[in-house]
Amino acid sequence: MKQYEGLFILDTDTSGATVDDIIKAIGELIKEAGGKVTNEQKLDRRSFARVTDKKHSGGFYVSLYFELEASALEGVREAFRKREDVFRTQITLADPVSA
Repeated sequence: MKQYEGLFILDTDTSGATVDDIIKAIGELIKEAGGKVTNEQKLDRRSFARVTDKKHSGGFYVSLYFELEASALEGVREAFRKREDVFRTQITLADPVSA
């Protein structure tokens, strides 16, 4: 399994769901793909520097570290794209933790 860091911008305004509910749903999607969330960090709500759509002037930022097989990553990304409460995602390989 590989270690990934995912930065998520959540849209809590139009979905009506709480941040904790959305984070739990994201974690469930990762678990269904055979992975596991190892760390979660809520960063706060921030305004966008460049607003392209007046409906989305900002979002709640969350950073998740998770383990997942590389072959399952694209399926998880597609599941995130289908969720209306996940506005944007950025998934990168996490830096290895030194012992």
